[in-house]
Amino acid sequence: MNDLYKQEIIDPGDRASEMAKEICFQSHKNCQAIHIIPHQPNNFRGPIGFIWKNHVLGQMLNYRIDQETDKIISWTMAEEVENDGAGGKPQFFTLVGTPEVFRGLGWEIIAMTADDFARSGRFPAVIDNEIQAKRITHKSFPLFQAMMEGYRKALNQTNLVNITGEVAIMKHSITAFCDINPNEQLVLTWGASCIGLAHRDLLIDGSKIKPGMPIVGFWEPGYRCNGGTFFTNLLLEKFGPDIKDIMNNPEAMKFVGKLTIPSRSYAKTICRIIGWRPDGSIGEPLAKIAGIAHITGGGIWGKFKEILPEGVGAKLDSMPKPAEVLLQAQELSWDTKLRLTDYQAHGTLHGGCGMLVILEGNNNTGAIIQKINEAGIKCQFVGYTIESPKQEVIIHSRFAEGKVLSSEKPE
Repeated sequence: MNDLYKQEIIDPGDRASEMAKEICFQSHKNCQAIHIIPHQPNNFRGPIGFIWKNHVLGQMLNYRIDQETDKIISWTMAEEVENDGAGGKPQFFTLVGTPEVFRGLGWEIIAMTADDFARSGRFPAVIDNEIQAKRITHKSFPLFQAMMEGYRKALNQTNLVNITGEVAIMKHSITAFCDINPNEQLVLTWGASCIGLAHRDLLIDGSKIKPGMPIVGFWEPGYRCNGGTFFTNLLLEKFGPDIKDIMNNPEAMKFVGKLTIPSRSYAKTICRIIGWRPDGSIGEPLAKIAGIAHITGGGIWGKFKEILPEGVGAKLDSMPKPAEVLLQAQELSWDTKLRLTDYQAHGTLHGGCGMLVILEGNNNTGAIIQKINEAGIKCQFVGYTIESPKQEVIIHSRFAEGKVLSSEKPE
């Protein structure tokens, strides 16, 4: 009698886990701030450990505890953790279903975790991840393989160590709006945790933001994991609701392909600018940064406004032209009940920039933009902070309506 559970769940899960393990091991030398504890030769299932290097540990030991309350009253360096995931974006990779697009999927968990670390002045070093797949078959394994190969390259480029992970086959729990062919499709969710360092002197909390500071924006080529539900609903209404109709429509599938453009990770560049060295030690900053907003869920109205202190707003009158996929989504929505206004495009979506960075002074704005561009990131001056009792954010929209938008006048 065949053991179907072993054939459908255990064996493909083990095969995927074995490959993912090799990706983990290959990344163990990526970060100069840690030592990997040698793993046992047959330790396929067990945890993998690491130790911070001596210069980091020395900083960590520089703290004081109140003996009566047992609370930390001062510190220099601390280990911290951030977690997030790729959200609903993997569904569009599933719908396209080619190794070429799956090679970019690993960037999503890096951008969502490491970039959240960096936006508050922290240093991402180690990541772990969990993949939950509906099924991995002989036909879909090349997609998983391409995904892992792309993830390995992304780890190398960002100097991150993937310390460990998990691949779980969840036949009855994981699905997607385009889930119609379980033998050929790779249907999955992907989450991660990032571990890194915080140094007291490099933390960025927005408290130094004042009126008159320049703001630079990092242009984002895709949709950066915020707006996946909107895009799914738009596809179903505009080209569906039958998934086969979407798959057989060249216009629809060309649009879906744009939804698989990988999110950019800005963390490595941000860390370099604020003074982190690759080994987790502290050097001279390239610029003084007063605030960073990572524009994901909630868009500019949410993620950027929340970093502004009382009495300070912003005028973003030089925003870049949004990515093609965002402009096309707005156009496709015009004759549907999902009509996307310019205002919504800066809340449901990111509005054009994956990060907005507020610099403390004007003197080196051009030089910093040049450094960022040299790192392969399209960056430009987008506006200034202003005096505003209500923390008003004003945007000169580059979307179809071309309106001047205000956070105080939501549509």
